[in-house]
Amino acid sequence: MVSVGVLIDLRLRPEAGGHVKCWERFAEGAIGLEEQLDLTLHFLGEQEEEITIAENVRYLMHRPRFGTDRLPFLKDVADQTDLANFNPELYPYLEKYDVLHATHQLFTFGKTALKFAQQHHKPLVASIHTDVPKYTEIYTGQVLQKFVGKGALYQLLAGTFKIPQQRRQAMEQQLKSYWHHSQHVWASQPEDYHQVAQIIGKDRVSLLPRGIDKDWFHPNKSDRLQLQQTYGVPTDVPLVLFVGRLNSCKNVMVVAEALRNLLNQGIQVHGLFVGQGPSQPAIQALLGSAATFTGWLPYSELASIYSSADLFVLPSETETYGNVVVEAKACGLPVVVSSQGGAAQLVQREGEDGIHVQGNDPQEWAQAIAHLLRDTSKLKVMGRAARKHIETTWPSWQDVLVQDLLPVWQAVAITSCQPDLY
Repeated sequence: MVSVGVLIDLRLRPEAGGHVKCWERFAEGAIGLEEQLDLTLHFLGEQEEEITIAENVRYLMHRPRFGTDRLPFLKDVADQTDLANFNPELYPYLEKYDVLHATHQLFTFGKTALKFAQQHHKPLVASIHTDVPKYTEIYTGQVLQKFVGKGALYQLLAGTFKIPQQRRQAMEQQLKSYWHHSQHVWASQPEDYHQVAQIIGKDRVSLLPRGIDKDWFHPNKSDRLQLQQTYGVPTDVPLVLFVGRLNSCKNVMVVAEALRNLLNQGIQVHGLFVGQGPSQPAIQALLGSAATFTGWLPYSELASIYSSADLFVLPSETETYGNVVVEAKACGLPVVVSSQGGAAQLVQREGEDGIHVQGNDPQEWAQAIAHLLRDTSKLKVMGRAARKHIETTWPSWQDVLVQDLLPVWQAVAITSCQPDLY
């Protein structure tokens, strides 16, 4: 049996994003593997706490030493993390594991795991779940605007001195260094895979797919009448769905402006936005009664939302994967996704189960959406193709755990750490 400590460096909370949800699903998949795997997931929490999931699976909560929530200008960050350079309180736990697995390498847990691995020659592996450099660039630009406005000084700092881009490049260099010190790295999208392979070699990198519960996320959960009764969503208008954080990182305003474009053309459409975030007032002001907001919804309610919509749209360019796209397709929804970022890989064949849109011009997105909504029969064919793609090729969460994660954990646990890795 291999003992693995996974360091996630985000808060475990019901409304957490795909990074946290991904590891919750892997933890569920580990139940019943007592003879092969002992799995501990480390999260941030309000207090030190242990939650037992099964005999061989548990969550450990740790209070952040310097959380991003202490900085007012980072209050809109989607998932709060810890900015401290080191947390010595993790050391007693790290000593117990055969393998350390960092999922958020540049924050406190990840930095502490690297330091411990270097000191004690403990096997260290990493997985890429978030485009941290891209988010850093976006948030740096937003912070500059909050402090200096959008005038000449901002143009000097962001345009001439390119401070947001410099911060992104600095984070990219730190990540490359971390990957070099890891015995194995899992990438979520082909672009990251090739980048990591150039740094550490193809034998130390692999792609990490995501699983899906194909019985739960299923077209048979459709109930448009229930949507009307619960949220006031009209039943006689095409329903375009967005699921995710309502902020600039997800390009959610592209969806809102595209729908406004269609409405201005006299095309009937309704936007359903599942999630919460600072862009909601702007979306509401733009779309009025043509938009419905559910707020955050628990995992158990998402399947009926997906399967009751007509089209799923995600213009985000920051995705490393896009779990919501897989969930939408499993529920029989055609998807419209950005050609940039990890979600692009989830369309099997252009025009059959979904389409790509280049850039973030709302007019381009409006044209793509209108093209699909005009042909309802084609839309249904694409929805069936989307479901078939997931039903016939997609693994479960336990499949990914057993086939993609566990063999590497076992291999690095029995292999002596190479001194030149550190």
